Amino acid sequence: MSEDRTSPAQAATMPGLRPLTLGEQGHLDSLRAHVRRSRTDVTDVADVARLVHETFTGWAGDAGAAVPEGVVAALGVVVGDLVVARAPGAHWVLRTAGPTPTPCVVSPDGEAAVLPLDDIRARWDIGVTPDWASGYVAAAAAHLAVSGLPTEDADEAPAFEVPQQRTPAPAAALPRRTAAPAADDAPAPATGYRTPGDLPEPPSPATQDLGLRALEHALDAVLGGECPLVTFAMTHDGVHRVVQTFPGDSRESADRARAWVRASGAAAAVVAWEGELPGDEPGTHAVVVEASGPGRPSMVVGHRYAPAKTSGEGRARAPRPVGEPMIVGQGDPLL
Repeated sequence: MSEDRTSPAQAATMPGLRPLTLGEQGHLDSLRAHVRRSRTDVTDVADVARLVHETFTGWAGDAGAAVPEGVVAALGVVVGDLVVARAPGAHWVLRTAGPTPTPCVVSPDGEAAVLPLDDIRARWDIGVTPDWASGYVAAAAAHLAVSGLPTEDADEAPAFEVPQQRTPAPAAALPRRTAAPAADDAPAPATGYRTPGDLPEPPSPATQDLGLRALEHALDAVLGGECPLVTFAMTHDGVHRVVQTFPGDSRESADRARAWVRASGAAAAVVAWEGELPGDEPGTHAVVVEASGPGRPSMVVGHRYAPAKTSGEGRARAPRPVGEPMIVGQGDPLL
């Protein structure tokens, strides 16, 4: 383990985070040593992904066996170390804001975090695919690059995207549209959240990626002339992606989409609909996306847009985004 990975000098800069104590660092080291005894190359993503999958399948094949909590935690630590190695400046701290303090990996500025121990433990409840760990490492490293830091192997992340006319870049943060607001565009109200990592219970990087890509797709749809947006839901089981549309009134169709998602048994899901954002006046247009994993609060994001105007309504104009995407907050779990 390199000294800068868990050095007490690397202070957490955000509320709810603190540097690891020497005892906590020692505990992580003991978990790393446990994995190294398996002769796994803990610096090789493919080797670690193989070990994670084999450990899960071995446990799943033993009906009635208790979850090997210590082993899962040890695997979470080496997965987190791989994220640290691929996100320059990222480091381990202790997250104290949740119901139980847990080690997490944060970006250099402390404003984005991932929870590898919690995330890998959640997979023991819903399943581990052969490439889950490698996809997680790539997505988590991209998420921590919120300040434009370079990451490695980002292109190797599993595709969590809906069908669309163009392929967006990997969603490391909120997708941004650079169109300047027009004079009649309302300013976006502040919600206090700048990135998904600011949320009280951030979803996993894969779920964040799924939600942000769905937001990009929803905005593309309305800017392409689909106004209002036809509600859609998307599920991902770690291997396959399924998309379903729900025509009709946006509020009623969103409820139908949530019911469809709940029955899917997926590892992650999103629901997207035409709605309003906090502080909007009646008649304001926005696309809203809700994303969550099993049993975890959803992430709600949105983006306002101005629909097209015809010459009969004054000066004709094409549809355009209004302002920037925003994180609205969190809702009930979708799954």
